[in-house]
Amino acid sequence: MKHFITFLFVASLLILGFIALNYIWHWIPIDYTGLVKVFISVLVLIFIGTGLAMVISAGYGRKDNQQDVGKKD
Repeated sequence: MKHFITFLFVASLLILGFIALNYIWHWIPIDYTGLVKVFISVLVLIFIGTGLAMVISAGYGRKDNQQDVGKKD
């Protein structure tokens, strides 16, 4: 699951980057209305969601041999 989330994050980042550069440089003529705006919005939501999922999972994950700081036995 971790690899799938990372793949979605990287794929959405690359696609959004291409869309942004295409908007600036007009490589491929795209009409940025209607369905394309919905597609871009979905990509942004996927990008944000997967980014948050990676940050949260990294915050909760720790190695088994890592000690708690300040814990008294």
